[in-house]
Formats: sequence, structure tokens, C-alpha cells
Amino acid sequence: MTALTERRQTPPRSGGEGPPLDALKYWMVCAALALGAVVAASSHAILPSKLFLDESIIRRFIAGTLRFDGPSSYGTTGWLYRVTGLADIPDLFPVLAYAVFAVGVVVAVGWRGIPALSFPEVAVVAGSLLLGAVYLSQYSKEFFVLPLVILLLLARRSWVVEVAWICLALLYAGFVRQYWFLVVVLYIALRVLIPLLRSAWLLVPVVMLGFAAMTLAFTFVLGAELTFFRSDINDTLDIDRSTRIDDLIPGASLPAQWLNAVVMILAIAFPVALVVSGDPLQMVTGLFVALCWVLVALRSARVVGRPGPGVVPLAFLLAFLMVQSVFEPDFGSYVRHITPQLPLFLALFVATDERTKATS
Repeated sequence: MTALTERRQTPPRSGGEGPPLDALKYWMVCAALALGAVVAASSHAILPSKLFLDESIIRRFIAGTLRFDGPSSYGTTGWLYRVTGLADIPDLFPVLAYAVFAVGVVVAVGWRGIPALSFPEVAVVAGSLLLGAVYLSQYSKEFFVLPLVILLLLARRSWVVEVAWICLALLYAGFVRQYWFLVVVLYIALRVLIPLLRSAWLLVPVVMLGFAAMTLAFTFVLGAELTFFRSDINDTLDIDRSTRIDDLIPGASLPAQWLNAVVMILAIAFPVALVVSGDPLQMVTGLFVALCWVLVALRSARVVGRPGPGVVPLAFLLAFLMVQSVFEPDFGSYVRHITPQLPLFLALFVATDERTKATS
């Protein structure tokens, strides 16, 4: 058999598009990694000062110049930075935080799986890396979400790891952000339901029923309106009114509370307020976040009704979005909180891309 005949009988590649294009994809990801590292290293000098408001509070807790009587999420975060020694490397920490996020991105897509990604997907990977460099390159509560995200990525094929993740997520809820209790409950419910549903369209009534259950629980168990905590933060803190999130439906009745949550989940998944804000960083971020949620909506049909690695990221992202639609006080906080979850978006996109199955 001649070499020419062998080449003709060789089956086509199932992943990348050939060595030159594969190399270009690696170069794009590497360029984004390098640029992200540069942005993270010089973040305090080149990024808007409003991105570092939370860091200024955490630094005061680290230094002991600010204290609260009783439990405090900021106090717990400052303590974590002290006991881990991260408080002692303020100049190095922005790059370290970015590096941990970049590890999450690589775990999500797989380094060897990059050639199998389409160029639009590579662009989403690059955008995620740059967004992480902007919003995670400072002392923040979100840094301690990154290990949870990476652990959940590893849980896609191991129920033991998933149980460990649930336990750690509950600890994070107990000591840092209490609304994570609700995130975990919704995640478990969606984790069970998604493989059982016959159509992705059934996620719509599932989410609506979830909001109805949340409305009843808040009203009759907690004795508060569903969006009480968001309203309380907006009334007590000086939130930037240009990005502030307020209830869109007036009234405190149960139907009004439920309808507010339904409308708000669309408003924050597709943050028009950021896109039309006039701030270049917010506009680009808003468009990128909207693109990610559009892809989630389109790819969910390839996950619903079947077991597989896409179930875990889809269940978590939907659970987290539902909770954000109730608790987030402003779009700035929303973007900061969603940024650590970007590896889960990427994991979902990879799991639902037919091109990557041969290399996964």
C-alpha cells in the first residue's frame, strides 16, 4: 500500500481543524493568559477605583482596624486571608488570584481539548480569562469561591467529590455568604430534575415553580418579602444608582413578589442596564455575560433528559442565577459574583459541543 493510499484511507480528525489552526487556537488562549496576567499585576494602577471598594473593607479587617460585633462575612474573609498567609503578600496576591482562576478555566476546557473548540468558543475562553483578571485581581470574598468552582468541575464524574463540594459549599454559606444555603438547595433539586425532564422547555416552569416555593418560604418561614435582603442593602449602603437593581413590579403581594423574581432573572441574565450604561468596561462586560447566558439557553437542550457531565454545571448555573435574581443589589456586584463561575459556563459549553466529545 502506498503512502498516498494510506493518507486517503485515514479517517478525518474528529477534534481540531489541522495543525496550523490548532496552533492558532493555542496562541489565542496563551495570549489571553498572558494579557490577563499583565492586567492582574497592574490592576490597581489601570482599573477603576470602584472595583476595589470591597478590597478596602477586607484590608481593614485583615489589619484589625475594623471589627464587627458578632459574625461578619467580611471578618471571616479577613481571617481566612490571615490564616492562609495570603494577607502577607498583597503585591503578589492579584496575580496569584488570577492564576487560580486560570487553573479553573483550563480544568473546564482541558488543555488538550483546546484544538477541538471552535474559534467563537476560543474567544469565549479568552474573554473569560480577561474578565477574571479584571474582577478577581484583588482581595475579595470571591477568591474563596474559586476552589469551590474547581471542585465542582471535578465532581462532574464523581459523586464522592460532589458530596464533598456540597459540604464545603454549606460551610461557605455558614461563615461567609448565607444565601449559598439556598444555592445548594436549588442545585440539589435541579441536579435531580434535569436528567428526568423530557424537554429543555420544561426548565421554564421548573424555575417558575422554584420562585413560587421561594416566595412562600420567605413569607411564611422567614417573615420577609422575597427581595427583602436586596432592598435592605440598597437602603443602607451607597449603591451606585446607575447600576442599582430595584424591584420592577410594585407591590408586596405574593403574586407581585413572584413576578418580580421571574422578570428579574431575565433582567440580570441579559443586563441591558450595563450595555447602555456608557461605561466601556460595563458595556463590554454586559455583552459578554449576555452572550454566555444565550449559549446556556441554546445548549441546555443537549443536557436535559440525559445523564452526563453537562448536568452539574447547568444545575449550578441555574440555581445561582435564581438566587442572584433575588439577592443582588446592583449589577456591579452581580458581575463580580458571576465571574468566578465562568469556568462552569465553559465546562457546559465543552460538554455540549459535539466537536469535543472525541477528545474528552
